[in-house]
Amino acid sequence: MADDRTKYERYDLLVERHRRLIRKLCWRRSSGDENLCDDLVQECYIALWEHFDSLRPEVHAMQETAWVVWQCRSVFSHRKRESEKDLPSVDESHYDYLPAPDASETRELLDGLARTLSLDEQRLFALMRQDLTDLEIAERLGLKPRTIREKQRRIIEKLRQEHLNATKL
Repeated sequence: MADDRTKYERYDLLVERHRRLIRKLCWRRSSGDENLCDDLVQECYIALWEHFDSLRPEVHAMQETAWVVWQCRSVFSHRKRESEKDLPSVDESHYDYLPAPDASETRELLDGLARTLSLDEQRLFALMRQDLTDLEIAERLGLKPRTIREKQRRIIEKLRQEHLNATKL
């Protein structure tokens, strides 16, 4: 029972220390919609509580803040995936005048550009092409989501530069 009380107290302190940050993150994500912001804040608090045991008590303040942000972003990603499932189909018949991109040409271009990457980069790029979230990729590769985002940024920049060099020839 004493452990539970300590856990509740630690959770209350965590929320109190990060209340403004959580609200700010949710406000940005909600694009100023007060009700959506309130819902996101509550979902973040729930996620923090559900995953609270994964936060070591002795972590540095910066690590604690990063963990809180990561939990909030997980809530945002989950909510986005859930909302995309419920979206109605869109009538795209009025877009008929636009030429459809040739998927095979795009795949061939990406495959060719991917050959210029290192083996680790190729593995990450293959996961990116499967439309996995940063979190899912991080879990598969055993890396932090922040590391994945940085590696993705470098890969995209490398591919962009390679494509520009190829089109200049």
